[in-house]
Amino acid sequence: MTAVLALGTALVIGFVHALEVDHMVAVTAFVSRRPTVPAAVAFSLRWGLGHSTAVFLAGAVLLATGVRWAPGLANLLEGTVGAVLIAVGIWSLRTTRKLHPNQPAEHGPAQRGITAVGLLHGLAGSSTVVALIPVTLLPGRTLGVAYLALFGVGVTAGMSVFALAAAMTIRRAAGASLRWGMRAASLAGLGSIALGCWWLGRVLLAA
Repeated sequence: MTAVLALGTALVIGFVHALEVDHMVAVTAFVSRRPTVPAAVAFSLRWGLGHSTAVFLAGAVLLATGVRWAPGLANLLEGTVGAVLIAVGIWSLRTTRKLHPNQPAEHGPAQRGITAVGLLHGLAGSSTVVALIPVTLLPGRTLGVAYLALFGVGVTAGMSVFALAAAMTIRRAAGASLRWGMRAASLAGLGSIALGCWWLGRVLLAA
């Protein structure tokens, strides 16, 4: 695989990887709390930062030591992601009543929370297949580091596009009827809980 092909692949795969269901559900739950363009950009960038940091550090360790991903650890991380998705869904449902399309961007716990969610997503699920395993197959550590960096760029770009679309959709619904906006936010929360249960169930069945 040539360097150009490898790096182009990292960008494309990262963008597509961001649009996996568990990622979209979690970020939608946060965006639905404050569906404005600035808030959506902030949430997506913070999620991307967490996800990219986790993948980059894990990949760097693999490049430096040659250590392979332990199946037991992967299961533990996936179970943790499931629990976090459930917590995010519950949080979204509890705050849905405060939904307002013109609220200012939020700082503090929610912003830090989305970074933590992105971090956990980066260490679980298909990141192992689409980012960490390919890195171990590339010729040279420099190319591997570049692959990880561009994968992170693609992930963040993909989530930014989705978060903006989600915010505009929810905002339009809230602008027409606050009730519909609250329903959209509630559906996002329920979706997050359902997907979290699926992740946990899959881990328990595999045990």
